[in-house]
Amino acid sequence: MRTLIIRPAALGDTLMLAPALSSSREWGEVIVAGRKPGIDFLRPLVSRCVDFEGSGWHSLFMDVLEPPIALPVREVDKIIAFLSDPQGVVKRNLEVFFPGASIAVLPGYPGEEEAVHVALYIARVLEKRGLPVQAEEVMREAMKRPLLFSGRHSRLRIVFHPGSGGAQKNHPPEFWLDLMAAIRNSIPPAQQLPVVLLGPAEEKLLPLFSEQKDVEILFSPDRDRLSLLLQQALLYVGHDSGITHLAAMLGAPTLALFRHPSAVQWSPLGPSVKVIESSASGPALIEETLKAAHGFLRPSSNDLSSPG
Repeated sequence: MRTLIIRPAALGDTLMLAPALSSSREWGEVIVAGRKPGIDFLRPLVSRCVDFEGSGWHSLFMDVLEPPIALPVREVDKIIAFLSDPQGVVKRNLEVFFPGASIAVLPGYPGEEEAVHVALYIARVLEKRGLPVQAEEVMREAMKRPLLFSGRHSRLRIVFHPGSGGAQKNHPPEFWLDLMAAIRNSIPPAQQLPVVLLGPAEEKLLPLFSEQKDVEILFSPDRDRLSLLLQQALLYVGHDSGITHLAAMLGAPTLALFRHPSAVQWSPLGPSVKVIESSASGPALIEETLKAAHGFLRPSSNDLSSPG
C-alpha cells in the first residue's frame, strides 16, 4: 500500500506525526508532504518526505485547476490530509489528481475544548482510516523512549531557549535572565558553557542575551547542528515551542514552561520531560524550575545518555 499524509505545519505541529509514524516503515510506502524544517526530522521514520512549499501543491486550493499542473507525488492508494477545507475544494482536487484513491481531509487539531493530546488525535485519525496504528500504544511508547534518537551522546551542556513562535506563550526576557543566573549559581558547571538558543522569532533578544557573560549564543543553527546540540543537552529549558518538542523527542532532559493551560494537548513527548504551568513570571516559578532541574541533574547523572 502507498500512503500519502499531508500536514503542512510549523515544526512542533509537524512533529506531532512522529508517534503515529514510529512504525510506518512496516505499512508499505509512506510519504509525508509538509513544511521544513519539520519534515527534515521525520525523514528517518518514513519512506519519503516532500516539501509542501514546492511545485504544484498550491493547486489543491484552486477553485478551478489550470492545466498543465503536476504534483511531485503520483499513484497513491490512500491519502489523509490534515487541512482546513470547509468548502471541500481540497478534497475535490485531490480526487482529480488521485482518481481511485481513498481520500480523507480532516482538521489538523482536536477542538480546543477536547482534552486530548494533538499527537494522540492524529494517531487516532490514522487508525480509524485503516492504517495499522495502535494510537494508545504509540503514545505510551513516545513517553518511554526518544522517537527521534539517532545515537548515544554525552550530556555536556545546559541549553536555554527563551522564545517561541507565539509571544503570548513566552515569559519575559528578564525572567529568563534571572532563571539562567539561578540555575548557573545552584548547579555545578556543565562541561561546556551554557547555550542560549535563539531563532528568527527571538532576533530582537539577541543584543540582550549577547551581553551575558560565560554563555554561548547560538542563532538559527542548521538542522544537523541543532540536533546534535539537543542530543548533547544535560538540561534543556524552553517554552511551549517547536524546539522544545524536538528536544524532548531527541531524549534531552526537558523542562517545558507553559504560560497557558494547553499542556494537555501540547505536552512535549519524551522519556525525560517535566511540564511546569504558570502564567506568573516570578520567584515562585524560578524556584519550581530550579527544583525540577535538580531532579534531572542528580550527581550520578553527569552523563545522561538517552536510552536506546
